Amino acid sequence: MPFKGTIDEQTLHSKELNEQVPLLVYYPPAFTTLKKYPVLIAQDGPDYFQLGRLASTADELIQSQDIEPMIIIGIAHHRGDDRYQKYHPNGLKHSSYLRFMSNELPTYINHEFNTYLLGSGMCLIGDSLGGFVSLVCGLTFPRTFGQLILQSPFIDANVLDILYSFSGYELLKFYHAVGTEEKEYASPSGVKDFLTPNRQLASELKTKNFEYRYEEFDGNHLWSDWQKNLIPALKFIFGK
Repeated sequence: MPFKGTIDEQTLHSKELNEQVPLLVYYPPAFTTLKKYPVLIAQDGPDYFQLGRLASTADELIQSQDIEPMIIIGIAHHRGDDRYQKYHPNGLKHSSYLRFMSNELPTYINHEFNTYLLGSGMCLIGDSLGGFVSLVCGLTFPRTFGQLILQSPFIDANVLDILYSFSGYELLKFYHAVGTEEKEYASPSGVKDFLTPNRQLASELKTKNFEYRYEEFDGNHLWSDWQKNLIPALKFIFGK
């Protein structure tokens, strides 16, 4: 199916981060400024667009009328250590990044695009450490980010502490997935278990009364597996 949307490159100056933040913006087929659209915000934006095929997957699902049209905004970081410093709870830029996410980015989106109100009209997607920071944003700012797609998120005690004290589940809708081969993922820093803590997270979330779907896919901590998992994720959040 030919790609019918458009992709634009934009830049947002962040006072919180004291830097220019590159953005990739996908506009759906037949985009018009007269219509309101939900917004999907991707951590690791360039990777989601290129390795995860997020925009092209969404474009196909929109054309087949399996999901509603949306705007997708991919947030870029500066590679290397910058990702860790922004996404990880011990990162030097983590607090500033959360302030950027909760204030500067939504303000920019609402100014530049004709979108729905915050909350149910704004979804975050992230993989691994990007999934961690997306989950923290959703639990910390549920009235801003009411929907989440978490693909093999990094889960630690920080997330669980926030989770145990959180009480606004009625504001949220989650899609959460992890690979069955992720118990012994050979990362550059050593073998890591993503499966067990994600099962622990799912066990806790299943006890809450809100729209939540947890799935385990056949695969590992890889873009090729997350790419295939995007179809059920997008259909759950944005399905007609």
